[in-house]
Amino acid sequence: MGLLDKVLKKGKEALTGDLAGKIVEAVSETVLGTEDNPTALGKLVGEAAALQEEEKQSVSANQGITVPVEVKLRNIIGNQFPSYQLRENVSPAELGGPAEGMNYSFAVCDGSTVRLLIMVIGRNTCAHKDYKISKACAEQAGITMINFIAHFENTVPYITDRLHNYL
Repeated sequence: MGLLDKVLKKGKEALTGDLAGKIVEAVSETVLGTEDNPTALGKLVGEAAALQEEEKQSVSANQGITVPVEVKLRNIIGNQFPSYQLRENVSPAELGGPAEGMNYSFAVCDGSTVRLLIMVIGRNTCAHKDYKISKACAEQAGITMINFIAHFENTVPYITDRLHNYL
């Protein structure tokens, strides 16, 4: 009985949270025979499973509300940079570059002058030939081009800070 008590005590200390402690206590009482109600363990295990399912649902619900970086960019530029216009899907040919190349996701303009080019890209986009053509075209035109990686979080403060740095 002493060895089992030590094991259960160490297990309880290793586990975190009130529910984990209750489960360890219920197991110890049931195993040691001091628990008058043998269904206590089943009840606690059921509660633990219900809490885990509830947590999974709340996490998946929060993950389902992901605002794409394009929407965030439109809102931030429209609200915080009202003097600029936002053009979407701009071809490198519009900047005097070649017809081939990847279109820029956004061009931030001050009147007819392009001030900043923005590309929303994926993981391996920078390795593509068309991307490299577009990047070279922006450099030749003397226009700064920045990237936002679509599958990253791209929080509103992060986007805002980057835009303030370049505009």
